[in-house]
Amino acid sequence: MQGGVLSLDWALAETMIALGRAPAGVVAAADWKRFVVEPELPEQTADLGLQQELNFELMAALKPDLILFSPFLEHQKLKFDRIARSEKLSVYDPSEEPLGQRMKASRDLAFLIGAESALEDFLRELETLREDVKMRLARLKQRPVLMVTFIDNRHARVYSGSSLYADAMAWLGLENAWQGDVGYFGYSTVGLEDLATQENVELIAVEPVQPDISHALAESPLWKRLPFVVSGHQGSIPPVFMFGSLPSAARFAKLIVAHLEERWG
Repeated sequence: MQGGVLSLDWALAETMIALGRAPAGVVAAADWKRFVVEPELPEQTADLGLQQELNFELMAALKPDLILFSPFLEHQKLKFDRIARSEKLSVYDPSEEPLGQRMKASRDLAFLIGAESALEDFLRELETLREDVKMRLARLKQRPVLMVTFIDNRHARVYSGSSLYADAMAWLGLENAWQGDVGYFGYSTVGLEDLATQENVELIAVEPVQPDISHALAESPLWKRLPFVVSGHQGSIPPVFMFGSLPSAARFAKLIVAHLEERWG
């Protein structure tokens, strides 16, 4: 199949799928099921290679009408423009409102692909989901939430700022336990010892957590002494794409409320 839109960013691709306008090709399609999970990537979607090793021959052969990319690939724009019109969109520009920049990027995307009506339907469903989740959370005795992904048995990423996890928590009215500095993408890599000061928090790790890391943590004297481990206030949720947009926020909301109802209920 030729024509259509190529997405070189998963956040843009997941939004297109949620709006019923699946891209003709995406980067790293083979890894979608592991990191994004849902919405499901259509089987016919072409795999355009890794962001660092794009398959320009395949991109040209698909004869796209439009190529969408993130600021990470801006240095390649001249090459994209030789194939088709290209547009840069980002979910990471600063915003004063929770999910605000992700909303803006989604509206810009919907305009580019002619899906404004589908986006409005999606946003109404998203707001209904938010209201339901906030109502369910309001019934629970809450504590601040510390979202992490494990790098190894001594280091973890913690999230704040414009990260998907922190943005979605603010949107749902959950208190973020991490108040330290984070980078442009909303996370910082810290040693487990930096988490030792976190009192009365609920630690939630986003899977996948490699078996060797889980085993090493279980045997770690430092891990065993951390306050949230001692109190039993720690667990995990299935994968949610950490660089995602509104569909990932929706997935996060569903998973986090189910997890916290089990933990806090």
